[in-house]
Amino acid sequence: MARKSPGSIRARGRRRYEPGIPGLSARGNACLRDLERTRLWPGAAAEALQAWERFVRDPIHRLWDTDSGCGQLLCCPDPDELRWLLALVAHRLPPADARLFRARVAAADELW
Repeated sequence: MARKSPGSIRARGRRRYEPGIPGLSARGNACLRDLERTRLWPGAAAEALQAWERFVRDPIHRLWDTDSGCGQLLCCPDPDELRWLLALVAHRLPPADARLFRARVAAADELW
């Protein structure tokens, strides 16, 4: 019986990171992975975009208060922190991907 190489066994156990923002180019995805690896956490950009879109759709989003919120990104996000995170992501993306990302953020901003 043939033995499997240790590299093939390790490769099966690894999860491949897939960015959660559809429509970005391969270069944009690479920049996003690099940003999340060095300064943020894996999936931070997609989580921030999802949290912002959910926050502006919520009918009571204008009543956000620093004293009453829990501060969790997907539950009670701080709007200033979300905007800072989204601006950081848009700044680090290549120009074409940044335009696409900013357009998606602007579409959510229209609901504000």
